[in-house]
Amino acid sequence: MNFYSIVHNDFDGTASAAVYSRAVGSLPANIWFTEPTKIHNLIGKLELRGVNKIMIADIGLNEGTIDQVISALKSLISKGASVQWFDHHVWKEEWKKKLADIGVEVYHDTQTCGAGVVHNVMNPQDEFSSKLVSADCSVDIWLHNDPMGEKLRRIVENNREFSWKKKIIETFYNGILWNDEFQSILEKQVDAELKGYQKLWKYYRVLEINGKKVVVAIRWRGPPDISYAAQFLMTREKADVFVSANGKAISFRSAKIDVRRFAAKLGGGGHPLAAGASLNMPLIYRFLRRVGIVSPANKWVSNIVKNTISDLGYFEYKQKNISTS
Repeated sequence: MNFYSIVHNDFDGTASAAVYSRAVGSLPANIWFTEPTKIHNLIGKLELRGVNKIMIADIGLNEGTIDQVISALKSLISKGASVQWFDHHVWKEEWKKKLADIGVEVYHDTQTCGAGVVHNVMNPQDEFSSKLVSADCSVDIWLHNDPMGEKLRRIVENNREFSWKKKIIETFYNGILWNDEFQSILEKQVDAELKGYQKLWKYYRVLEINGKKVVVAIRWRGPPDISYAAQFLMTREKADVFVSANGKAISFRSAKIDVRRFAAKLGGGGHPLAAGASLNMPLIYRFLRRVGIVSPANKWVSNIVKNTISDLGYFEYKQKNISTS
């Protein structure tokens, strides 16, 4: 089958494209890796060029761009396109209705990862896809219940180049979950991470907010990845929430607190245990961060975090039965 894929620029998006490809028996004619904040621009510029099937996966919607997304998709559908949209982020019911009203097939399930939604709809009997989805969900929605997820995420996100992501999808499409090349990359990545952990103390501080510890960090260059650092620092500092900022965005992580509420208050969203929002840091703090002075930036972010959490309070997230297959 001839189709286009539009997926999130991470492990879950890559896995979603691979699972869909296995379900339909062919690789995409073309694939785009993007972000929820950019999806409307991509769709608006998309040319069908004889391909009428479009799958979108692991891309959430937001209030600010929904009308532009609807307009762009309506135009493509009027030209003969059929669109399937698979996602697991939190949506408003009215968004689903708007998409359905213009002819988009919407498959939405917040109890799994993006690839899990694709798998459950398209090919739930495929054993290889079940293994890939299990690994993907483990890290994407912070279940941490499949060791393969920690390994594969390092492999997929080791290289952000399009050619690497495309190669990964082809590898998964052919039913290969692990190979010698992946093993070599993993060993080098872990070595670099171990060295990186020794430098983290420069970038974070620990706050006590409403009786709980919160780690606030300013992003650093190189490994460890922010998700792995979050787990490490929350364990080390006995903290319940981890927050990081990079000058343009802020992200929240927790093993038990619903942090999506904090991200939503700042205009963002995500998953209950892993969420984020845009946050433009003042230019002076970004400049100081670039020259290695992170304390002013950390103080600025910490004030925002204190106010946000103090206003909303903590709510423990009760996980429902999560579907990974």
